[in-house]
Amino acid sequence: MSPNFQKIPNRFSICFFIIISFLLLFIPEDLSNHIKLTIASPLAPVQKTISLTGNFFSNGVQKVLSIFRSAAENKMLKEKVSNLQNEIIKQQNFITLLNKKLDTISKFQKNWNKEEKPFIANIIGYDTSNFRRSILIDIGKKHGVSINDVVVFETALVGRISAIGISTSRVMLITDPASNVPSRFLKSRIQGIVQGESNALCTIKFIPRNTSVEEGEKVISSGIGGIFPQSLYIGDVVTVKEKSAQLFKEVALKPRIDVSKLEYVLVVKNRMSDLKE
Repeated sequence: MSPNFQKIPNRFSICFFIIISFLLLFIPEDLSNHIKLTIASPLAPVQKTISLTGNFFSNGVQKVLSIFRSAAENKMLKEKVSNLQNEIIKQQNFITLLNKKLDTISKFQKNWNKEEKPFIANIIGYDTSNFRRSILIDIGKKHGVSINDVVVFETALVGRISAIGISTSRVMLITDPASNVPSRFLKSRIQGIVQGESNALCTIKFIPRNTSVEEGEKVISSGIGGIFPQSLYIGDVVTVKEKSAQLFKEVALKPRIDVSKLEYVLVVKNRMSDLKE
């Protein structure tokens, strides 16, 4: 079969017109408009097709780029909104905690001592042993805190400062077995010693068998001994037991304050004792 030479000029003509069409698109404006019109008129349909095709692809690329830019902007806006929400929550938490601290100080001064100006201390740690009960707070020597300063929440006794550093202190809780707080029953005025039991309860020591003690009775600090001031709320009697062979009752007390639920405490200067570190 002989080749079809008639298709070659046709293909050549099409390629020629396409090349000329591209060249005409870039002819400088200072060339003669007459020449451009004369040459470009037969090629106008081809130029229009090429122009429309170029515009179509150009618009498509622009739309794709616009989609990507919008997606990036949306992601950035979402991150900014998330950061702002986190900052708002942080500020709300700070304001809420500050209001609670101010309210606690107000109750302390209103119901116990108007002249006293306690330190506010955040709880930053807990003793995890099975035999000791203490917390770590974020104030120390540089803040003016001393050994045996009393730790309270509102008007309830929490414990006392047992060890001190430059910027932190350890608080021995009233539930620690080494803690002994001279106490008094609010109603009967009977005196005793509240001692820790290394759990959630305390024991009130040296309550004679012939005294009347009821469950639910409130117990306060007596002020005897010079460390703990009087009238601080310690807790409530939960059980009272008597054994024939014992001289004293077995009285269990539940502390007024559950330290595990606290975020901060108040530290009151011990002005009735000359004990030092």
